[in-house]
Amino acid sequence: MAKNKILTVPQNGTQPAIIPSPIDNMLAGVATADKATKVSNKRPTSFNIDQELQARFKAVCATRGKSMSSVIEDFILGYISEQ
Repeated sequence: MAKNKILTVPQNGTQPAIIPSPIDNMLAGVATADKATKVSNKRPTSFNIDQELQARFKAVCATRGKSMSSVIEDFILGYISEQ
């Protein structure tokens, strides 16, 4: 009888079993190069405020269509210019 040979499959340079379509990539939420290359001069900040005050502030910002960050930045700029 012939000896059974071990089957080896090359790992480099082979195609994946499933090639996703552009729609599949869109639905999977794959990050694009544009998002990865954006450079921002913004810095995350953390401070403690009353929970109810924060909730009210968030609601007012949402109804006015503004982000909380932009409103706080405007406040800080106004506060600094008073000095």
